[in-house]
Amino acid sequence: MVRLRSHKDLLIALSGACLSGLVLLAVSLYSLWNIETDRLRVTRHIAQLAEISAPAPAVSIVAADHATIETIATALENTPEIEKLVISDRAGSLDLTLEDGRLDARLASLTRPLVAGFDDGAEQIGRFRIHFANKTENGIGFWLMSLAALLAVGFPLWGIWRLRRSLVPGAAQPEAEPESAPGNANDRSRQGSTWSTPQDTSQSFGHLFESETQMASLISDEGQLVDVSKAWLAKSGYRRDEVIGKDVAELIADPDREMIGKRLADMRQEQRPQRGTLRFLLADGTVSDIWFAATAVFTPEGEAFTLVLIQDISEMTGRAGGEIAAEFSDYLTGLVNRVGFEKMLADLIADAGSDSRTACMVVDLDRFKAVGDHHGYAAAEELLRAFVKRCGPALSKASISARLGGDEFAVAVAGTDARAAAWSIARTLLRATAEPFQIGPAAISVTVSIGIACFPDDAADNEDLIRFAAIAATSRKAEGGNGIRQFEPQMLASRKKRTETEADILRGIEENLFEPSFQPITCLRSGQIIGFEALMRLNHPEKGLIPPGEFIAVAEETKWINHAGRQLFSKALSGLCALSRARGDDRLHIAVNLSPVQMTPEKVAFMADELKAYGINANRLTVEITEAVFMEDNQRISDSLRMLKEMGCRIALDDFGTGYSSLAYLTRFHVDTIKIDQTFTKGLTNADPALAARSRRLIEGIVAIARNMDCTMVAEGVEDALQAEQVRAIGVAYGQGYLFSRPLPLEEALKRV
Repeated sequence: MVRLRSHKDLLIALSGACLSGLVLLAVSLYSLWNIETDRLRVTRHIAQLAEISAPAPAVSIVAADHATIETIATALENTPEIEKLVISDRAGSLDLTLEDGRLDARLASLTRPLVAGFDDGAEQIGRFRIHFANKTENGIGFWLMSLAALLAVGFPLWGIWRLRRSLVPGAAQPEAEPESAPGNANDRSRQGSTWSTPQDTSQSFGHLFESETQMASLISDEGQLVDVSKAWLAKSGYRRDEVIGKDVAELIADPDREMIGKRLADMRQEQRPQRGTLRFLLADGTVSDIWFAATAVFTPEGEAFTLVLIQDISEMTGRAGGEIAAEFSDYLTGLVNRVGFEKMLADLIADAGSDSRTACMVVDLDRFKAVGDHHGYAAAEELLRAFVKRCGPALSKASISARLGGDEFAVAVAGTDARAAAWSIARTLLRATAEPFQIGPAAISVTVSIGIACFPDDAADNEDLIRFAAIAATSRKAEGGNGIRQFEPQMLASRKKRTETEADILRGIEENLFEPSFQPITCLRSGQIIGFEALMRLNHPEKGLIPPGEFIAVAEETKWINHAGRQLFSKALSGLCALSRARGDDRLHIAVNLSPVQMTPEKVAFMADELKAYGINANRLTVEITEAVFMEDNQRISDSLRMLKEMGCRIALDDFGTGYSSLAYLTRFHVDTIKIDQTFTKGLTNADPALAARSRRLIEGIVAIARNMDCTMVAEGVEDALQAEQVRAIGVAYGQGYLFSRPLPLEEALKRV
C-alpha cells in the first residue's frame, strides 16, 4: 500500500508539472505569435511608408533640390521605428545618411528604387533605404522561454512513462491520467489571423486602423467604406458614423470620381495595385490633393476588399521655412501635378519683371470619356501617356507643364512675348493630335480644346490666370472642340450665367419645380385633339416659367436632366389622367422626350412603374427621340429601346430630316411615328417659290418613306392654315404648332379638351 501511495503521489506531482509545462509552452507560443505579429506590423508599416514616401525625393532629385530631400529625410527619420535612412542618386552627386545615435548591429533594412518619368519612359534615378529594429533580442528571449517549457513538459512526461511501466495492468486509476492538453497553439495562432467579415478584416490590419498618423481605409467590393483609421477621421474632419457604409465616390471631387471608380475596378479585375493622385473632399467642403495607394486584400474564403492608404501631398513633400514644397509629380505622366503647377506658376509670376508676361494654357482632351467607355480605363491612361510623349517637344519649350487631373493639362510660358509663344505651342499641340494614337490594337483619335489667358493683361494672380484659361478652354469645347480660344472678359458673364442656371436647376430638383406644359397634337382632317406633347418647364418661384432653351443644355451636360425628367414624367402622367377625365376619353395619348442621357434601362423601369401606378396603358405613351439617340448607338440605348417596345410604348423620331443618317436609322430600329421638322413645314410658305417648292418635295419624300415604313406622320411648327392645308394634302395626318395652340399649363389644357 505504501508503494502504491507513493506512485499516486508521484503521478499527481508529475501531472501538475506537466500541466504547468503545457501552460508555459502555450504562453511561449503566444509570445512568439505576438513577437512575430509585431515584427510583421513594423515591416508592413515601413514598407508602406517607403512606397508612399519614395516618389517625393525622386521629384526633388530630378529638380536637384537637395534641401527638400534633406527635409523629407529628416521627417522620415523622426518616425519611431526608423533608426537609419540613406538616400542616394545614381549620378553620385547625392549620398544622404541620417541615423540615430543609439544604433546597434541588429537592424533590418528595406530598399526602394527612386523612379522618375521621362519622355522615353520611366528610369531609376536613385535608391531609398530604411533601416529599422527587427526585435532580435525578443526572439532570443522567446527561444530561452521555449527551451524551459520543453524541459518542463518533457521531464514530467518521461516520469509518467516510467511510472506506467512500473504499474501492473489494471492498476492505473482513471483520475491519475494526465488531462489532455488544450487546443494546439499553432492552430490557435492561425485562427487568430483568420478573418471573414469586414470587422474581422479591419482587425487584421489593426495597426493601420488604430494609427493616428496613417490615413487608411478599407473599401468593400461594392465601393462602400468598411473601416477608416483614426488619422483618416482626424485629417478629413468626418465622424465615423458619417462615412461607414458611404460610397467612397461621394468623397472624391467630381473630375476624379469616374477615374477612381474605374481604377479600383481594374485593380480588382487584374489584381494589380493602383497608385496616383486625386482630389479628396474634406468634411468642411474644401478639396485636398492627395496621393493614394490601393491594393486588393482577400479573406481565406475569397471575399474581396480594397485597402487604400492616402496622404496629403503637401505632407509628403515636407515643409521648409514654413512653406510647403509642392513640387510633386503626376504619377501617371511624370509631369508636375496641380499642386506643383499652382505653386510654380505663382513663383513664375512673382519673379517676372515689369515688362514680362506669363501666359497660361489649359488643355482639355475632347471626348476623352468615350475612350474609357469604348476601350477601357487602361487604354485611356495609356492614351494620356502617349499624348504627353508625342507633345514632348512642344512642352519642352514651356516654363511649366502639368497634368491638373483627368484629361486636363496646363502649360505656362513666361517672357515679353509669352502670349505669342503660348499660341505657337498651342498650335503645335493641335497638330500633334492630327494623327491617331496607336494604343494596343486600337488607333484612337482625339482632339484638344485649348484656352489661353495672360498675366497681367487678363488676370491679376495665378489663381485667376488658371481659372480664366480653363473658362476659355470650356468655351472652345462648347463650340465643338479641336481649337484654341483666347480668354475674353465677356466669358465671365457667360460663366456667371451658367452658374446661375446650375443653381436654378438644383433648386428645381430639390423643390420639385419642374413641370410639363401641354401642347396639343391635332388631327388635320377632323381638327380633333388626339394627344399632347409634355414639354419641360422650370417654374421658378422668383423668375417664373423658365423656357427649356435656357436650361436644357446645362441639365444634359451635368446629367441633372435625369432627376428633372422624373419629375416631368410623373406630372405628365397625372395631367393625362386629368385630361382624360375631363374629356371622358381614355384614348388620349401623351408624348415625352428622352435624350441620350436619359435613355437608360433604369429610367425605362421607372417609367413602367409610374404607368402602372397611374393605371395608364403603355400604348398611350409616345417616347420622342432625336437622331442623337441613334448616333450614340450603344448597348444601353439598344436595351432601353427594346424595353420600351416590349412594354407597348410607341417610338417617335423627332426633328426628322435635320440629321445625316435618318434613313439608316429607320431601317435598323422600328419607329412608329415620324415628326417632320418645323423648318420644312415653315418652308412651304416661303416667299421664295424655289425654296417653297424644295420644302414641298422634301416633305413628299418623307411621307413616301413613312408610308413604306408604316409610320404615322406629324408636322411640327404649323403656324397658319395654308401650311396645315398643304401638309394635309401631301399626306400628313397630324399637326402640331401655334396654329392649334401654344404649349399650355394643365389648367388651360383642360379647357381645350
